[in-house]
Order: sequence, then C-alpha cells, then structure tokens
Amino acid sequence: MRDSPAMRAFWTAWVATTMLTGVLSGYMVSHSIMLGRFFDWFVESGNLDLLHRTYTVFRAASGAHLTYDIPLYLHLAAGICLVLLAFVVKRHRTIAVLAGLSTWWTGSIFMVVDLDEAEDGVLTGVADPAMTQYYLDINIPVHATFAAIYLCSMALLLAIPLLELRRRR
Repeated sequence: MRDSPAMRAFWTAWVATTMLTGVLSGYMVSHSIMLGRFFDWFVESGNLDLLHRTYTVFRAASGAHLTYDIPLYLHLAAGICLVLLAFVVKRHRTIAVLAGLSTWWTGSIFMVVDLDEAEDGVLTGVADPAMTQYYLDINIPVHATFAAIYLCSMALLLAIPLLELRRRR
C-alpha cells in the first residue's frame, strides 16, 4: 500500500522533529548537570565579576549563542509542520501537539518565569542582588524541567511508529 503525499510529509516532519528533540534533550540535560551549575558556581563562589568579564566577551566574539539557537528554531518549525500534518492525516494529533510543540512549551515557561531576563542579567552583569538570587533559585530546576519535557516528548514521538505498526496489524 502506497502512502499519500501528506503521509510522506508527515513522516518527514516526524523524523526532523524527533531528531531535533533528541538534540534539545541533550542540550537541557547537559545544562542541568554541567553548564547551568557552572554558571551558578561563578555566582556562588564570588567570581561573578570574572563571569561578566569573560562571558560577555566570549558571547560577543563567538556568536555561539546564535548557533545554539538554530536547533531551537528548526525544532519549532519542524514541530509546527508535524502538528499541521497530524491534523491533515488525522493521526497522532495529541502526541504532535504535546511533543511537536515542546520548544514552544519550554520557551513559554522560560519567558513566563522570567528566566530569560534573569539569565541575561546575571551573565552580562546588569542583575541586582535580588535578580541574581532569583536566577540561582530557578536556573537548574527550570532547565531540569525542560530536560524532562524534551525527554518525555522524545518518548512520545518514538511511540508513533509503534502505534502505527499496531494499527496496521
């Protein structure tokens, strides 16, 4: 049996979304266990001035933060395509909305809890003591939540082919 063009597009979006979800899972797990704790250590050990002097220069010179964002934007685009195609082919809509839009969910949380403002303030040296403490309080828990969201999304996405196999039997 030959799949329709819409179904082939769905599977293409599924592959892209699943691969990018894996990459973003790695980002967030790594941030939760290493990079985020490294930033926290700078603050807690009294080396905040060193962080400001080095991170700001590194960020401006390397553009690494822009490269870091590319998989996030690609995932958002692939996830939106997956959701739209799931509705077109009338399959796995709930999984597509939950897992395919995981970057939208995490981005929304990031902004709602103001981690974006706190993180930027701490890393660039404009945060006051209250914002710095807020950053220390939420940095790891929020990023660990993101890691959990992406890992759960990955499991849901990987369930789709299994559900398809079961459906076709």
